[in-house]
Amino acid sequence: MVEIVVNGIRASYDVRGEKGVLLCPPHPLMGGNRFDIRLERVSSALNKSGFSTLRFDYRQPFRNGTGEIEDARYMLLYLKERHDFVAVIGYSFGAVVASNIAGESDALVLISPLKRLHEMELKDSHVPKLVIYAGYDDIVSIDESREIAKMLSEPKQIVELETDHFYTGRMDSLVRAVLEFLT
Repeated sequence: MVEIVVNGIRASYDVRGEKGVLLCPPHPLMGGNRFDIRLERVSSALNKSGFSTLRFDYRQPFRNGTGEIEDARYMLLYLKERHDFVAVIGYSFGAVVASNIAGESDALVLISPLKRLHEMELKDSHVPKLVIYAGYDDIVSIDESREIAKMLSEPKQIVELETDHFYTGRMDSLVRAVLEFLT
């Protein structure tokens, strides 16, 4: 893995294979960064399966979502210059960010997506997508999660896990769902 800076955005880039995956972190004002344990676990499993991964930190100061989408787009373009296939994964706040650039990617994974946050809202796209949410999430209710999954267009797969917003005790299930979808 190498540490890189692209347009002022710090990132960890692990080149392992021809397919690339961009991982968008959770809310930066809540401690979200490229070292989020969920993203690290997914990234590690993807690397072992031959995927290259790019995890990044949003630039500071916080820019109400619109700037964070811009950061993710820069990183997506960076990956697309190096890989023929690029998927985007986002967790929580990062899922909303990822949804806003998904139309420029080949696949999308939304982990605990929210409908709307700050100046951004979840966007639909026609790329193949996996939606993973938690049955006992105290940040995004189960009803809202099911509504989000239902409103997104096909092609899509939906996985509901019996856990909380942080995937406590179900991290292996989360990782396995992402791997199965992308492979």
